[in-house]
Amino acid sequence: MFTRINKSGPEVYRFPRIDDLGFKTFVSGRGGGVSQAPFTSLNTDLTRGDNPSDVKQNMEMIKDAAGVKAIWTPRQVHGDLLILVTDTFPDVMIEADAVATNIPGVAIAVRTADCLPVILVDPVTKTVAAIHAGRKGTELSIASKTVKTLEKELDVKAKNLHAGLGPCIRSCCYEVDEKTALYFHERCGAREGRLIDIAAANIDQLTSAGLEATNIYDCGICASCESHRFYSHRKDKGATGRFISGVAII
Repeated sequence: MFTRINKSGPEVYRFPRIDDLGFKTFVSGRGGGVSQAPFTSLNTDLTRGDNPSDVKQNMEMIKDAAGVKAIWTPRQVHGDLLILVTDTFPDVMIEADAVATNIPGVAIAVRTADCLPVILVDPVTKTVAAIHAGRKGTELSIASKTVKTLEKELDVKAKNLHAGLGPCIRSCCYEVDEKTALYFHERCGAREGRLIDIAAANIDQLTSAGLEATNIYDCGICASCESHRFYSHRKDKGATGRFISGVAII
């Protein structure tokens, strides 16, 4: 369901069941890059204070491992806005937390370090989406809104969609204050006391939007528990990098 692409070099993973449908998925880990502490070592984010040349080199290694020529990402703002790209990719980053396209060749991706990355593919219409679903985005129902927009704008049928859920902070480690937990529970469910579960909440959103449960592939990895493999903002107290999760149409 979630396997490493390469045996050596930069740590990059994929969702084989999605790839078998005619796509290329990739999720970078944090090993095998060139960034120095506290970004050790496969950081993909230029906004954290890392050396830009190191980040660029990391991205090139990830592209090579994933077998993609270009990766386009939005400027994430913890909202619910989706960008649809059906003609030409913008030359600049645009504020959004989800991006979808039916253009082959260019990968779309989001960066995370505790928030949940969600990859959507439709093998019928050859449409893909990448979603950044943190607590705020989950409360805003970004996953279900993305599905509804794909149905409306690109003739996608939810029953044909497949989803890959990458590493994120899980309910074992995501404890919040009582007020935040209540607010999340009222909008999303998936709460046990002050522990919240953004992965479960997004699975609920996807199935409620019409996806088949058997077409949702959750890697099940907690970024906080496995912060040696994936970046965790909470575990590393903010001094850390970001890993990237994306998909391309072959």
